[in-house]
Amino acid sequence: MIKEAVLAWIGSRQGLLCLFALGLVIRLVLAQYSGALWSDVSLFRQWSDRLVQRGPAYFYEPGYFADYLPGYLYVLLVLGKASRALIGAAPSVALLKLPAIIADLGVAVLVYLLAARLTAGSTISKSRVAAAAAVAILFNPALILISAVWGQVDSVPALLVLSGVYVLATSRQSYPREACGVVLLSIAVATKAQAVLALPIVGVVLAHRHLMGGESTLRLWFASLARCGLLAMLGFAIVVLMFQPFHVSPTNILGFYRDAGSVYQFTSLWAFNLWGTAGFYLPDFGSDAVTIGGIAALHLGLVGFALATIALAARGWRSLDRRVDANAVALFGAVAVTCAAFAVLTRMHERYFYFAVIGLAPFVAHRPFRWALAALSVCFLLNVHFVYVFYSHHSSPPGDAWTIRPVYDMLFGMAKDAWQLKALSTVTAVVCLAVACLGWVWLDRYAAGSRPIATARKGLPQESF
Repeated sequence: MIKEAVLAWIGSRQGLLCLFALGLVIRLVLAQYSGALWSDVSLFRQWSDRLVQRGPAYFYEPGYFADYLPGYLYVLLVLGKASRALIGAAPSVALLKLPAIIADLGVAVLVYLLAARLTAGSTISKSRVAAAAAVAILFNPALILISAVWGQVDSVPALLVLSGVYVLATSRQSYPREACGVVLLSIAVATKAQAVLALPIVGVVLAHRHLMGGESTLRLWFASLARCGLLAMLGFAIVVLMFQPFHVSPTNILGFYRDAGSVYQFTSLWAFNLWGTAGFYLPDFGSDAVTIGGIAALHLGLVGFALATIALAARGWRSLDRRVDANAVALFGAVAVTCAAFAVLTRMHERYFYFAVIGLAPFVAHRPFRWALAALSVCFLLNVHFVYVFYSHHSSPPGDAWTIRPVYDMLFGMAKDAWQLKALSTVTAVVCLAVACLGWVWLDRYAAGSRPIATARKGLPQESF
């Protein structure tokens, strides 16, 4: 009886507004009373002030360290101008955290909408599932730590990717709608390179829609290919326009991405993945590189990821053939590719599987996905908490670690390559790969016409994709 009342309140408009308000208040309080990771936030302040003083055209200069793409620099420019106008100084730490906090709420809204779209049943059932999905974002400790405490901005490109998937994967096809989705994804790619991981499966969804959606005549195939080509050209044009004010020419954009990815040439940058099982910050290329069978770790990771992406794209196509909802395929496909990339690629940071966590939230109505979301969230929290505390202790001046030291030492050990870190790397990599593989089975199980597994006794409706 109490559970039903709580579920009813959460699914109501008043309950939902209260949840979002509470999520916002928690973040604002933590943002105000936490110092952030100074090494990151101080760079944001410097970049913001440099953009205001010198303008985008002179931001990327030889010898000046700036490893961020133009997308978020526009946000820093706005923050810098606003701060200069209001207080005559560079943005404060609290102000620098604000875009990520707002994006957190935006991610929760998109997750709510996607969960409602993926949920079958009555309006009440949809609202309850969607609210549960939003709660998984609003009160996820790892996500709160990253934006409100740490001061990092992973929620901004994540919001753009979710928006693009939401617009593109709908069954209501139109060129303006697809163009809008491509624009959103292109802005995401120009904000964080990790957004590229969503593109393979989104491309599969669009190709399947246009090439398999009607009569397979030669004329229709050419028309579909032309449409997909125009969308790809639009996406490239948006990326070019994002770089243009920074005086990065179209011919130099690919080199810019390559150089940005070559700043840290190591196996694992404290990411708990397969390379973390061997150790952290080991060279992945060159004469001193970690090798297996004489092949450098960088190349092994790239080959493994390429093969995994091809396999996942083929699996996504197969699910679409089985009439699995395009929203589910696009969203989980992006999660699967992100998990595979985090597990096998070198040069991974701990925050690079952010999208895998938020991308699973719309599937909370299904028990396997709930368990997967819980497992990934725990792995993610442990990884980002370890790194945040580690760099807080080693920053100058030392920051507020926000931890319980004896527990921290027990979980992560006290050495650079402690066995606890290697064990956590193994567990996280296995969880990522398991989700990437098994998730397709879970999706197909709920394909149209299949019998769904009952979840009513958990307070969630029965449904199918």
